[in-house]
Amino acid sequence: MIVFATRLTAKKAAAGLLLLCAVAVSVGYLMPDTEPEAVAAAVSAGQEPDLGMKLKGSEDCVQLLEACGWEVDPAPVCEQEVQIPESFDAAYQSYNELQQTQGLDLSGHKGKRATLYTFTVLNHPSGEEGVTANLVVRKKRLIAADVCSAQVDGFLHGITEHPAS
Repeated sequence: MIVFATRLTAKKAAAGLLLLCAVAVSVGYLMPDTEPEAVAAAVSAGQEPDLGMKLKGSEDCVQLLEACGWEVDPAPVCEQEVQIPESFDAAYQSYNELQQTQGLDLSGHKGKRATLYTFTVLNHPSGEEGVTANLVVRKKRLIAADVCSAQVDGFLHGITEHPAS
């Protein structure tokens, strides 16, 4: 049996931490980004698009929504920090099931903070006023997205879904 023993010094700890940070940054840059054009092509071909593109701000959110076929006002109605609950009640479970149909999943983000971007949808097939698109972004990645109406008899569906009027 071979045993290797060493004393942990401040220099060794700092070097290890720097190496770990360098690996993390490299992985972040090497991860492929989905371009809005690829999302638009998948939607127009009737395929499920990859919603895993990096979203660095509201401009990227608008590009994603437009790639999914939604015309939105580029100025967000709301941009706020939200907290994903630690445990899901029935409403959150149902909402997460909707997200899973789009290839997204909130369950890995329980208890975490994210940014909610809300935009006014201008071209919903229902013709209804006040329809909004909501994108929940954490660490520049989309973790949830929906299009909804706040009316009493309103609706909620994914951003890749375009219901008949």
